[in-house]
Amino acid sequence: MIHKKTKDGKYTLRTATPADAEQMEVVQRICFPTLASHELLTKAHFANHIRVFPEGQFVITDCDKVIASSSTLRITFPKLDHTFMEVTDNLWITNSHIPNGEWLYQFDIGVLPAYRGQKLSTELYNTQQELVKSLDMKGQILVGMTIGYARYKDQFSIETYCEKLKNNELTDPTITPQRKAGFEWVQPIYHYLDDPTAGNCSVLMVWPLDGVSFQEYIE
Repeated sequence: MIHKKTKDGKYTLRTATPADAEQMEVVQRICFPTLASHELLTKAHFANHIRVFPEGQFVITDCDKVIASSSTLRITFPKLDHTFMEVTDNLWITNSHIPNGEWLYQFDIGVLPAYRGQKLSTELYNTQQELVKSLDMKGQILVGMTIGYARYKDQFSIETYCEKLKNNELTDPTITPQRKAGFEWVQPIYHYLDDPTAGNCSVLMVWPLDGVSFQEYIE
């Protein structure tokens, strides 16, 4: 289990406990105000994630306040057109988590607005990569929401927005930092979740360990 200070020494990054579940729900609702209600994670969901895969759930705290969290499960490499509800077993992960799965799939991450800009998401990604190494897995997978599309939805389609992101012609508050952290672009999933402001879209990305290739899974 993880328990350490963030790089600047200001906060604590640690493995989540059942006592954190209620505050993790608060972070979720603040960070994803436009996500459909049936896709929002609740205290009960977070508590179950901690029960099913305890070493894969993380929080960052400021004193006793949860200011950021991330949730993961282990899987085999997913089909490219999967949805959020499919991969999370309708948010519970009970039946979708594979104990010996070779890939760590991050299905949720959130940082409270007042604490953004301090690279706390990157600290969570790096901690997850350490977990990948310790469990002898192949790498991390995430599907980042195209949050920035809300600014451009009246100008062009979500398909065009994603193409511009891929070519670094635009930046996105979620996708761009994830790519800078180490995740490699695979492809958009245009009906991944229910959030019209994000074009109902997210981008599948992979961060393999050194020497690991994911190309065989997408050809």
